[in-house]
Amino acid sequence: MKFTRRQKGLFGIVFIACLILLSWIGLSKLYPESNTLRYLPDRIYRIIKIVFGGDPSSTSLEQEDVPWELILAKVFAIGILLFGAFKIIQKVFSEQYNLLVASFKNNHTVTIGISKKGRQLLHSLKDDQQEKAIVIERTAEHANINSVKKEGHLVLIGDAEEKNTLMEAGIKRAKRLIVFLENEQAVIEIMETTQEIYRKCKPEQLLKCYIHLRNPRLIDLMKNAGLRFEQSNMEMHFFNIQKMVARAFFAKLPLIFRDKDWDIQQLKKVIFLGYGEYAKALMIQTLRIFHLHKDEKLEILIYSDQAERDRNNFKEQFPKADHVYPIQFKEFNGSYQELLQENQLQQDNQESLFIVASDDDQNNLNHAIEMLYKTKGFSSFPIFCLNTEGKGLRSLISQEEEMDRLYFFGNMEDTCHVEFITGEKQDILAQAIHDDYRKLLAGSSSESSSYTSDWLTLSEDAKDASRTQADHIIYKLLLTKRPLIDPKDEDLVFNAEELERLAIIEHNRWMAHRYMQGWDFAEQRDDLLKLHPSLIAWEDLSESERQKDRDTIIRLKTLFAALKK
Repeated sequence: MKFTRRQKGLFGIVFIACLILLSWIGLSKLYPESNTLRYLPDRIYRIIKIVFGGDPSSTSLEQEDVPWELILAKVFAIGILLFGAFKIIQKVFSEQYNLLVASFKNNHTVTIGISKKGRQLLHSLKDDQQEKAIVIERTAEHANINSVKKEGHLVLIGDAEEKNTLMEAGIKRAKRLIVFLENEQAVIEIMETTQEIYRKCKPEQLLKCYIHLRNPRLIDLMKNAGLRFEQSNMEMHFFNIQKMVARAFFAKLPLIFRDKDWDIQQLKKVIFLGYGEYAKALMIQTLRIFHLHKDEKLEILIYSDQAERDRNNFKEQFPKADHVYPIQFKEFNGSYQELLQENQLQQDNQESLFIVASDDDQNNLNHAIEMLYKTKGFSSFPIFCLNTEGKGLRSLISQEEEMDRLYFFGNMEDTCHVEFITGEKQDILAQAIHDDYRKLLAGSSSESSSYTSDWLTLSEDAKDASRTQADHIIYKLLLTKRPLIDPKDEDLVFNAEELERLAIIEHNRWMAHRYMQGWDFAEQRDDLLKLHPSLIAWEDLSESERQKDRDTIIRLKTLFAALKK
């Protein structure tokens, strides 16, 4: 018979308890006169000797007339010994103790991994929701274990891909599972093991699974492969930290432009210095929602160390992206002066949005500071710098007056918290848009079922359709000089000119999203081949199709009213 780690731990704890109990009874029989408070310190001292392999009968009881100072000293010595014994036992049996505590947990959160992002997530869980989680970590010597334990979280050492480890973490009784790992293969293995547990045991507790995957195609692959968890007591939610950082950045950008009284419609270029997963997510979001004019006039430039490779990879993944805006990948050879001259950044203008966004914080900071000093005194364009981990450095730089053109974004304190990862805030408007869309189409067959199912079972492409529509609302408010936060009903009523302008912009945004998903124009719609007859200029649309875009703007008032209920 094979014992689990928890069973072994319980056996060890019972063994020690029995040892102490037998020693207590045995000493009371060997030294009957010790059954008084006077000899209690002596009895405890002898029990400690037994636990550590000593002979308790090697010496007789101390005399009754021993000076009280010596008795007190012995009590202090016993206290030190007990503390040392506790630490040793805690070290030896800490894992068993954790397993025992975990066995009594109910309705809790289980997280996998304690990287810097994982640690920040746990910090948020404790501070924002006053919850202490069970954490599964593969490496016993991980540097973040002690800091996580100090916050009260329970750390279990083991492989989360194994069934026993998840069972020890109480996965059947948990309310939430958060898998925040970079290794996507490990993520899939963990979810398969979880599915197997739920298929066999069928627990009553609803488990919400939040899974980090970088590749949106892999998300749909997992769903289509049967990892949708057909059981009603499991839900699967996916998140991508790069995509979420991009959405958060473009959600905050209008607030900055409004605060600084900058005209966002003056922008003609979006320039990226550095390229990686974050820059790609920011580029995609730019193409999807950065639509500010009836006549599109934006250009996207990416300065990369390996421009040719990055261009080919992006083109392979998004072959129709250039239908949205012209995109240029340029080799960055380290010459900031050349970059400034090419884009006329040495003169004071507000026509460029400059974003430093490689996947390396140190490179981003170096690039941003160099750009600041190269343009000091003759240009005032803002520089937006991705910085995920340098909290102290950001605070230090923000105190320098000459650094007021530098805006940091993407820090872990904003992105690695529970509400951000679970989408409880970011997706609330997108879900409301989708629900409203389903109501409008009730009984109609004009839309594919892939876009009309409930939110949980929607493909990522379909979810992104609602997300981009939601993310663009703040830009519509900015363009019409409406309040950006909590607009009132009267703020969402537009005159004829505003309505027509916003409807045209909305059509351009909708086309951009379809192009990014690989759709193209055809006279007849074909969802399988991704062909759509409305992928044409506003002037060529039928009046009924134009009215759909106008209705999208008109229904903003209804949408916000529903959210307030």
